[in-house]
Amino acid sequence: MTLPSVLDPFFAIARSDPGRPAVIDNGMTVGYGQLAGWAGAVADLVATRGPGPHPPVAITMHHSVRDIAAILGTLAAGRGYVAVPDGPVGHTGEALRALGCRELVATAETDRLPAVDRVLHPHWGLSRAPVRNGGEPVGADDPAYVLFTSGSTGAPKAVAVPHRALHAVLPPLRALYMVGPDTVSLNFTRGDGDTSLEEILPPLLAGGLVVLDGDAEADLDRVLTDNEVTLINLPVDYWHIYTGHLLEAGRKLPGTVETVVIGGEAVRPDMLERWHRLGADHVRLLNTYGSTETALVTHSAVLAGPGAEPRAAGDPFPDGVTIGHPLPSVRQVVVPRPDAPDGPGELLVAGPQLATGYLDDPERTAARFVEADFGDGTHRWYRTGDLVHETADGALVFHGRVDHQVKIRGHRVDLLDVEEAIGRLPGVAAVAAAAHTKGEHTALVAFVVLAPDGSAQDGGGTADPAALRAHLRATLPPYLVPDRIVTVPELAHTRTGKVDRAATRDRYL
Repeated sequence: MTLPSVLDPFFAIARSDPGRPAVIDNGMTVGYGQLAGWAGAVADLVATRGPGPHPPVAITMHHSVRDIAAILGTLAAGRGYVAVPDGPVGHTGEALRALGCRELVATAETDRLPAVDRVLHPHWGLSRAPVRNGGEPVGADDPAYVLFTSGSTGAPKAVAVPHRALHAVLPPLRALYMVGPDTVSLNFTRGDGDTSLEEILPPLLAGGLVVLDGDAEADLDRVLTDNEVTLINLPVDYWHIYTGHLLEAGRKLPGTVETVVIGGEAVRPDMLERWHRLGADHVRLLNTYGSTETALVTHSAVLAGPGAEPRAAGDPFPDGVTIGHPLPSVRQVVVPRPDAPDGPGELLVAGPQLATGYLDDPERTAARFVEADFGDGTHRWYRTGDLVHETADGALVFHGRVDHQVKIRGHRVDLLDVEEAIGRLPGVAAVAAAAHTKGEHTALVAFVVLAPDGSAQDGGGTADPAALRAHLRATLPPYLVPDRIVTVPELAHTRTGKVDRAATRDRYL
């Protein structure tokens, strides 16, 4: 099945109104025509002939307008892309080789590049070439992008998200976020996460404006005010911190902001109560939920502002803060757990937003993407691993994970993977990893029992926390490196002899 390019509306705007501002990159304004010209140049470089699917194109990411042009150009060529974030080149090279990547679009002259067959350097000067009519038609199941989730010993699992998923999710997202020609969206998230696509694609398909600013995390107030931002998408932890900053300073949310989208972690009722104290009743606060394997967003809820259900102060959600209802293209079922049939069940989702699966890992794909009939015919379902319950109005409330995965700053981290990576280091006798929430922050903490002589049984070097973290930073993606490593005399265990992560955490923190 072939689909038209999801970018056709963007190129139509670029042809009809080329001078319209598309992106402001740290004060530099780039119009739709110029951005489309850069995207077209990238598309020409990565274009292939013959039937697909073809391996994804790697793109170096620096949180700049060039990243956006490279993403647009790769999608316009009918290809998929994989983001190469700043980080250890060795780890990135291994991941790219596993994906079969042979081409890399370099978006900065100073890039540290992993080994690939072709490094492509687009011309980033003024483009006088005519804007293309649109993107190339694409196979519905061909990869649009590849993202990584936590994998064994730090080697991430590659999730391939097809073009049909973008076609399914972008129209309802545009409606949910109320995106139009007057939208000014802050690109807060770096391009190696799928949330960045929520911040970039809906506005650019509607004639809106995308803002990038390197000071956004440190000085969000100024960035929002100076650029008259209307739409922001923030991780839950950062949103909570920012809300506290405004309350302590006695300030209001900048007046141009119309919609605040939050996601990545569970929202606590006390967080929402602090938001209510801001007096931002004119601003829609959206809680969104989704997995890497299900293309951007599958569920949403209006927690505050226009469209929110009126609730009494101090008791905003008696059942817990909801993640809401599914988007129109998403089917859901909550499967009770055999060991606790009356408690929260596992959420399964189906529909065109599902990823193709894990590249080169059919066993894991078969375990998480299952064919099942829950009374309305057989569908392909993704087992999210998240525990939820349904409220009286059909909304979902999140209750945690069925396995050992946790969310740290929006990244999904498997504690078993972290433990295995640390356990292989010299000097480590035993390790347990846990998420630790204190105040507004959730941190990844590893508890390490050292070998009696300070080294592993096979010899090796010392294993003090600083040395362990330095080694991990050189070999693992940043989100897998614990914020703290605590040396302890022993780990806590359950009565059956298994390591008790929660008890270990509570004992030493």
